[in-house]
Amino acid sequence: MIEKRWRALAGEEVVLRDAVLAALRDCRNEGLGTMVHIGSDSQQFGKETQYCTVVIVVKEGKGARVFFNRERVPRIRTLRERLYNEVWRSTELAMELTSTPDVGLADELSEADITIHVDANVDPAYKSSEYVQELAGLCVGMGFSQVLLKPDSWAASHAADHVVKHRDERRKPHAERRGGRAV
Repeated sequence: MIEKRWRALAGEEVVLRDAVLAALRDCRNEGLGTMVHIGSDSQQFGKETQYCTVVIVVKEGKGARVFFNRERVPRIRTLRERLYNEVWRSTELAMELTSTPDVGLADELSEADITIHVDANVDPAYKSSEYVQELAGLCVGMGFSQVLLKPDSWAASHAADHVVKHRDERRKPHAERRGGRAV
């Protein structure tokens, strides 16, 4: 997962481990606390499902750095499988970032809080509520006790959702359209 093609929110391609490491070191040098949030979302497009995973390094009181990855797979038919794949992508990435010695981030991330964001709603009015316990249990079972669910899972339900819905990579994913042009 970490070796896939990653981009910063502005659109430039980055090497994830280097970008996250630089963001964490900048925070530490500025004496700021850091939090790392990881979330995924998916969107159905015709015969394929597109997944987007985001890593957000939050600088306490100073904004954040956002990195994302998109992946297309044959269409996933069931909601349960789509949600499970979203959570697995987030959890797998968190495990790679924290436990792989050659990545070089394990020591840096041990000082930062990692939170996994799950795009499932606890409100029984939503179909995803049937899978909340299972999805949160996956994260906790893999050693990540900080798990956020909707409506609090902003990394998955807002950041990843925003990126996955912007298919044109030539345009900055956060730019708004006015009069048919990206601003």
